[in-house]
Amino acid sequence: SSVSFVAKAHPPTVTMPRIKGLTTGSIPGFVDIALNLDSKALVEDNVITQMYRAGRQMLFYGDDTWLKLFPDHFVRHDGTTSFFVTDYTEVDDNVTRHVVPELSRSDWDVMILHYLGLDHIGHLAGPASSLVGPKLLEMDNIVKTIHTALMEQDSKRALPTLMVLCGDHGMSNAGSHGGASAPETLTTLVFLSSLFSGGKGSSHVTSQVYQTGLAPTLALTFGLPIPQNSLGQVMTPVLARSSVRDQLRAAQINAHQLVGVLQANVAGFEREAGYQLYQQAVRMHSGWLKALVGGESATGLDTMGQRVSVTSLDTLGQRVSATSLDTLGQRVSATSLDTLGQRVSQQYSRAMETIVDRVAASLSEYDMHAMVVGIVLLVQLFFTLLAASRKFVADITPGPETWEASIPPPALLLGSFSLLLSAQVSLCTSSAGWASTELCSGPGGLFLSLTAVTSASVCVSMVIQLVFLGSWKALVSAVGHALRVCSSLPVEAMFLLVGVVLHTGTLGSSSLVEEEHQTWYFLQTSLFLVIMATPLKGLSNQQPVKRHDTATDYSVVHDEDVVENDAFVQRIPLVEREHGRRDVKKTDKISSELGEHNILSEEGGLYTAGVLNEENCVPKHVMAAVLVLLVTCRLLRSWNQTGIEWADRPDIGDWFVRPENKVSLSLLVSASFLTIFLLQWRTCGFIRSILLGLGLIGVYHYRAKTGVLAAPWVQYTDKGIFEARLVNLVIAIHLSWTCLGLLNTWCQTLQTFKGAEDYKKNKIHAERKALHTKQSPTEDGESWKAKIHFVNGLFTMLVLLEALLLRPHNATVLAVTVLQQYVLCEVVLPWTTLYHSVPLLTLVHVWMGQAAFYFQGNSNSIATIDISAGYVGMEDYVQEVAGTLTCLSTYAGPLLWFTSLLVLLVKKFARPYPAILQACFTIIITRTLPVTTYTVVTTLQRYHLFVWSVFSPKLLYEGMFTAVTAAVVGLILCLGVPLQKIGATLGLTKVS
Repeated sequence: SSVSFVAKAHPPTVTMPRIKGLTTGSIPGFVDIALNLDSKALVEDNVITQMYRAGRQMLFYGDDTWLKLFPDHFVRHDGTTSFFVTDYTEVDDNVTRHVVPELSRSDWDVMILHYLGLDHIGHLAGPASSLVGPKLLEMDNIVKTIHTALMEQDSKRALPTLMVLCGDHGMSNAGSHGGASAPETLTTLVFLSSLFSGGKGSSHVTSQVYQTGLAPTLALTFGLPIPQNSLGQVMTPVLARSSVRDQLRAAQINAHQLVGVLQANVAGFEREAGYQLYQQAVRMHSGWLKALVGGESATGLDTMGQRVSVTSLDTLGQRVSATSLDTLGQRVSATSLDTLGQRVSQQYSRAMETIVDRVAASLSEYDMHAMVVGIVLLVQLFFTLLAASRKFVADITPGPETWEASIPPPALLLGSFSLLLSAQVSLCTSSAGWASTELCSGPGGLFLSLTAVTSASVCVSMVIQLVFLGSWKALVSAVGHALRVCSSLPVEAMFLLVGVVLHTGTLGSSSLVEEEHQTWYFLQTSLFLVIMATPLKGLSNQQPVKRHDTATDYSVVHDEDVVENDAFVQRIPLVEREHGRRDVKKTDKISSELGEHNILSEEGGLYTAGVLNEENCVPKHVMAAVLVLLVTCRLLRSWNQTGIEWADRPDIGDWFVRPENKVSLSLLVSASFLTIFLLQWRTCGFIRSILLGLGLIGVYHYRAKTGVLAAPWVQYTDKGIFEARLVNLVIAIHLSWTCLGLLNTWCQTLQTFKGAEDYKKNKIHAERKALHTKQSPTEDGESWKAKIHFVNGLFTMLVLLEALLLRPHNATVLAVTVLQQYVLCEVVLPWTTLYHSVPLLTLVHVWMGQAAFYFQGNSNSIATIDISAGYVGMEDYVQEVAGTLTCLSTYAGPLLWFTSLLVLLVKKFARPYPAILQACFTIIITRTLPVTTYTVVTTLQRYHLFVWSVFSPKLLYEGMFTAVTAAVVGLILCLGVPLQKIGATLGLTKVS
């Protein structure tokens, strides 16, 4: 007594857009992903509203998204939040408790039930969880209860009842959804009724249908108008019990409605192939009706499948011909009428498919005016940052003839402003439909327009002055000097710069965007191999820094003593110039505080790039460290398969999350937490070590309480809200203790050194003492420890928070990331030329963070977002908190490596703020380049076949990561100010 289909959903496969697609028959836009968090009343024509207007009494129980989309449509309802994914029991019980009472009542016409438990289990534990089986049995029993009751009632009713069982979206192998993969888009669609096959047997349609076809099917079944903007095609097998005449009438109504959509969206629709096929179907339908009603003969009925002549069919690129069907010459039997009726139905189907394809291609209306303005602003920002970066290069290696940009003349600025303002006004007042609503209306649009016109006029004026009014000789000299600077960089530095450009270039390919993780894996592995293979070459190209004496007691080398011809050596004075001097120590000593390595060359000079052993090769422990990095990267690549092509292949993480491997997963998480503790306790004091241990134990207990991990002391499982909140309390105490420790050291130092005279005397004493010790002249050991403990405390707190938010099997990914951070920053980088360039150090950490993002199992698909992290320790849905926690979980890798960079800079520099500024600038410009490029690429590819499944999700990720990066940069700068002032106060150095 059923007809079943495999229904395909259009991306994005998230709840609100899919409900819109099911009820309106339209294809939702990608922007609905953002609107999914705060749904508004649906104003588009839909089946639910049609039923409401027809006076149907409707009930609803389940996901409250329906209540937001259709307010005041239901006579009785009970909604449950769809975002609290840790609840998979009560959320369904609240629906089921209404089923039996409502089935016993007869005062309603339509009842909608939206169950969420299975979806929440997928988000929480994945499709392989042991919770899935019992939940499916629960759903089976509910369907059986409803179907049995309806069958009994149908025996007493004149009209049969229709029960529709469907899913709004599927589920990826990771348990999430939102992308365009087959597991996420293919769903079950079953029609159950005593009408089908006389109540006996079932029918399964093997060919796929689209979910958008549900709206016209329900509308025609209940005698309602098809939603105005529907692009769905009626599912004819559902109407199989109807007469051929009724089936053709339903197809004709559906096709006529689609022709109206075609007319509203495509100019010159009469020349479209779909419309011509529709006209042919109408003529065939008319001939069939004449043969049915009049019993006349039709010589043309046998040639209905032939080609129909049409003047213009540019879309299909082919010509369709047909003969006239006006003459009917012979009598047709009932069997022939049924056969010919099927031909007419097939002709309607071909016409509707062609119309849907054409309309779907034209529905993507873009605000090109606003898009172009946005791209122009991004390009201006990027080149402004690029021009600002020249100052760093000029300070490092001043050329003989440095090009300087000057302010354009006022007349040129005014002319450019007037020209661009006129163009903007012309666009806003144009009747051609090019004007942007956002830029041409309201105070907000006026502000955006003036901002865009002003910034663009300045840039245009500067370009005109540079190209037409400036000195070509100075410009060419500046370009040549920049090229010479780049050519003098070591191999590692060149590889980093080339890698940035290479990654940006891959954003133009849809396949490389889908598999972007492969690009970052390649760049990361190649960087380690370059570091391993070219340590000596990076040093041999450098000129020695001059020293005053060849005795063992070296004097101070000032900035002016540095050889100006080498670009890379002089990067060090850029961040140390505030000190006014640099200490030169013995060649066999390494400064453990600042990490400065000095080498006595054969000419009696001094290198400041790294230390070589007696055999002039990389030390064995450094080689071993690089091998550890390579091995761990290979392990993490196999831990979580990601991307599109290989996402469904089994990986290490999949094996551990299986229910039968619960004990193995528990042992793995225990070992991972122990590794994290051993790596972090060396940087923590006694109190913070205890807090770290308690926090990790609490995280394990929380996971055991939710049933994911094994623990003999856990007698029963629940949501683990109390346990998660205890861990959050430990994290808050850890952060407070870290901040109080730094503040206490600062206050003690302020009390010890007070008064102007004591200040000056102690400052001189500290500088003299620094000449004979390894200490920096600007800070003592206590101050250095205080700052190091502070930043290490921030890193440890973030590690503990990510351990709580990430899925249990990713605890190993977290532990390996902490191990990589220690090996790279403490062992490998100090022996490379990258260690003394803040921009290059920043690029290394950015690369490691990008690779770590994909090591977690993330990709450029919406489906890989783990929204369960947003509900750890929460009883109710709070949008701001859930969004923040989800963001912290998704970008755990980049956040950890950004924090690691801050730790390294504070360790390396006594007063780290100049280095922090340089690092933040590097982060900003490396983020602006791909965002600007990809925005241009997406605009050019807006009609690409994969624009909604590949390019748009990636653009969403780029925008979100840019927002996260901006927040991180702002936080680092805020932390850098007190660290700079504390370093100045503790080190007895005046703050300018």
